[in-house]
Amino acid sequence: MELKNKLEKNFLKFPFELFDAIFSQKSFIDIERLNVHDRESGLVFIKNYGYDITDPEIAETVSSILSEAKTFIQSYLSEDPEGKTETLIIPPDILCDDDIVSLLIKASEKEKTLEQAWACAVLRVAHTITHVENDLAKSFMPGIRNQIYKRFSSHLNGSAAGGYFLGTGDDAIRLKLFEIKNDKSRDSLILKLLHKKENVTADIFDRVGVRIVTYSKLDIILVLRYFATNHVISFANIKPSRTKNNVVNIPRFIEGVEELKSHDLSSWSQEDVADFLEKYLEIPPEEKEEITKRNIEETNLYSSTSYSSIQLTSRLLITMEDPINAAKPIYRFFFPFEVQILDEESFIESRSGRANHEEYKKNQIVAARKRVLTNVLRYQRQHPWETEIK
Repeated sequence: MELKNKLEKNFLKFPFELFDAIFSQKSFIDIERLNVHDRESGLVFIKNYGYDITDPEIAETVSSILSEAKTFIQSYLSEDPEGKTETLIIPPDILCDDDIVSLLIKASEKEKTLEQAWACAVLRVAHTITHVENDLAKSFMPGIRNQIYKRFSSHLNGSAAGGYFLGTGDDAIRLKLFEIKNDKSRDSLILKLLHKKENVTADIFDRVGVRIVTYSKLDIILVLRYFATNHVISFANIKPSRTKNNVVNIPRFIEGVEELKSHDLSSWSQEDVADFLEKYLEIPPEEKEEITKRNIEETNLYSSTSYSSIQLTSRLLITMEDPINAAKPIYRFFFPFEVQILDEESFIESRSGRANHEEYKKNQIVAARKRVLTNVLRYQRQHPWETEIK
């Protein structure tokens, strides 16, 4: 009997779902249930998570996060953007429950009920919100943006006719557009995290960035050359796995430069050289399609298949005083920023078809909805005539 009790305690009732979060490379929000079965273990769970809710102020913070999670679900995820399923309604027992321990216990039930599925859904979003709410960069973001953008603004010059030039003098490069990326709204950050495997804000690399649109593909090369020779971007701090290019054929371009050396250029104009090199920059359609597909699979499953650009992610060493107490030591830390460079043709592409922002956001919502509400959707498919809303 003693051995049976020990086996049951150690193995027969083992929370195998939690192993999924460790060994299967799944995110914690993708497991189907927790392992909290009474109030005491719930209090320990949430305290070790980071919130001691015996403190009334912290308890109020947690309740506020739960409320925001439910509002987010109602605002973005309840309705199916593809129109394939009915609009989902959070059951009153979940909607009106602001007790985190109660929701943890409901999310841990072995029986697959609609209430258990909804408790998991709310906690998935709440977990994501805690990473946004407690992101260290949040307090420093204005200063971070300012330091990163200064790296570019000091090299930008306007013209009397309008528009921007990168650099000055004969080597200045005329730009069609220079855009500063606005910081993502809180809801946008939550939505993006909900379809990222790692599900933490440290893995969002494009919160700060710039977009540069040139008039030609050759100008893209000149922009990159300018950045390198003038140290606008520290290429030592580029994140290699985030570098993507499906707009210019670099190996072929290098061949073109070597070919150019064999010609007598004494009678060539600058336009002749540009025309000669431009043809080497084109990526064959079938090769471009393959590169784009691979880029999407590796970085962002929800972007457009027709979007063409060079994307670089670098890090800048930020130097910052404490925003609250200037007497405290200066902080130094690396922060990522994204640079997008594309030519006019690719820019026009990005504004039409599947490349448009509305399609991108729709794809994000579809993916986040499926991830957060997967058990709710499954339950309702399996119990089409049953309702547990009382």
